[in-house]
Amino acid sequence: MTRAQEIETKGFAVERLRISEGRAAREFSLIVLITLLHLPLGILLYNAGPLAMLHPLIVFATGLSWAVRKRIRMGQVALAMGYLIGSEVLWRMAKVPIPWEFGKYGPAVIIIVALLRRNSHRIPALPLVYFMVLLPSCVLTLLAFDVVKAKDILSSNMSGPLLLLLSCWFFLNTRMSLPEVRRLCVSILIPLISVSCVTLFYTVSAEEINFNQESNFATSGGFGPNQVSSMLGLGAFIALLTLIIFRNKTSYKIYFALAALLCTAQSVMTFSRGGIYNALAAILAVSLWELRKPGQSWQRLAPVVGAAMMFLLLVFPVLNNLTGGSLQERFQDVDTARREDLATTDVKIFLENPVLGVGVGLAYDYRQRFLGYKAMAHTEFSRLLSEHGAFGVVALLSLLAMTLVNLKRQPSNLGRAMVIGAAAWSVMFMLNAGMRLGAPSFIWGLTFVTIISPLPRRIPRRPPPPRREKEVV
Repeated sequence: MTRAQEIETKGFAVERLRISEGRAAREFSLIVLITLLHLPLGILLYNAGPLAMLHPLIVFATGLSWAVRKRIRMGQVALAMGYLIGSEVLWRMAKVPIPWEFGKYGPAVIIIVALLRRNSHRIPALPLVYFMVLLPSCVLTLLAFDVVKAKDILSSNMSGPLLLLLSCWFFLNTRMSLPEVRRLCVSILIPLISVSCVTLFYTVSAEEINFNQESNFATSGGFGPNQVSSMLGLGAFIALLTLIIFRNKTSYKIYFALAALLCTAQSVMTFSRGGIYNALAAILAVSLWELRKPGQSWQRLAPVVGAAMMFLLLVFPVLNNLTGGSLQERFQDVDTARREDLATTDVKIFLENPVLGVGVGLAYDYRQRFLGYKAMAHTEFSRLLSEHGAFGVVALLSLLAMTLVNLKRQPSNLGRAMVIGAAAWSVMFMLNAGMRLGAPSFIWGLTFVTIISPLPRRIPRRPPPPRREKEVV
């Protein structure tokens, strides 16, 4: 290559880098703008009445239109589903008049349309086994109730496993680049920032709040603290995960760190401990995985350590003072809020009904024999035993096998960190809140995604000049 060609080649590379940096800057500016627009969104939904339905309908219609169009990549379709998953608890909080299980069936419909339109018929075996072994116990539910009530019970309990199967199927057929994965994280995070702003607004505007050792509805936007805390914990987890696995510029680091602090602060203020425990366990699992190579991991973990120290030294003391010390007392309490009793009861029910269990949804009444009162399950894994019997054991083994297989098939360390983090958070959510929301099913499906590194584009080169033959004298 001549000197002139070398200079021209470097010029092409510099120009391509300049264009790439310009696109990245515009994308970040768009993310900040959308985030700012979402700050008052939750409060608007609370006061919009029937008009609040426009938000979920627009989100669903956008995802469905992208699913129908074959030319749109599956990674872009995932953005609409991620946003829908992140918005589910916000719609429940604001009492938006949509079906209660819309947060599960909405993504399910989008997934089915996207897969069928693209002829993606490759169904993962283990998720299929997981879902199929849960069907026999549904027969007991159909025999115990009339058709309408049985339909409601099955819809409530089986929508989570159905979405898990479909999410695994979707992401098995999806290849995403690193920027696409980060955009997906942002699409889940932005509506959760709206949830944080709602809880902050109603906490500040409340005339009087009684802080004690119980979950607080006033600081949870008037909705179930367990679900709100769990989803805010998801926001904290995603924000911290992006700080670990991506090589972010300073602007992105600041954005994700602030989002993590906001979600964490509002999660602990619900006085429901599950959300923050879920996030901590998942981040700890990812961090331990990264620490296998200490020389390379400290730089990735430094922003997370910095955000954690800022929260513990600056944010938490302020929140604790506002609650009169009740916040610290709440998180020093290690009581499991009856979850241990419920799980033990489910094991006893399983031992009495080891084959099919008692049937989907029937353990609610059956637990009264042991507890003296009826109770909903909080732990999905014990529910699988009591309501599905031996088939529930197979379902549990299938979930374990999925994690091991996906951990092995990921081609990169980043992909393996994603598998560990997503699986850990989903397991913690299902231990704490069952499958009441669509988030654990969708996040579990992410363990099947294939993360690809973009191949560098070839820089056009001029053909070398023809060689001149020496004249023969």
